Amino acid sequence: MKLSTLFTLVLLSCLCLSSNAGDSKTGSAKVAMEKFVGAWSGEYVHKNKNRRDSWVQTRTADGVFELVYKVHQHGVLSSTEINKGTWWLEGPYFYEKQNGKYDKADKYSFQFIGNDQIKFTEITTDEKTSELIEGYSFVDTRVKNSP
Repeated sequence: MKLSTLFTLVLLSCLCLSSNAGDSKTGSAKVAMEKFVGAWSGEYVHKNKNRRDSWVQTRTADGVFELVYKVHQHGVLSSTEINKGTWWLEGPYFYEKQNGKYDKADKYSFQFIGNDQIKFTEITTDEKTSELIEGYSFVDTRVKNSP
């Protein structure tokens, strides 16, 4: 009987350790996501230099974003869009998908540049634009006073 009790205790100990390891992994993923939370601004100047896109994206901890996207043609604001959607991390990649638009999410590799900048490089896109830009990358900068 003592042997079965010892076996039960060892089994329970292993289960507890396994459960705590899972919590640790979830906790580190949560910490990583928190680094993306807040308001971030960025811009991209197209190769022909006649078009400049700028944006402010606000990401919340629950994986939701709002994107205010502006297009400037020849230095003049030509359009503004407000889009909402979801964002998440999966492995080493950042994903974002706009609500009600397109079937696939955009996939980016990312690199933090200090605490207030993130460089994104597009891996795949939903092909929502007629101009797929080879090697498309941009830097988001944290908006001051943003979490």
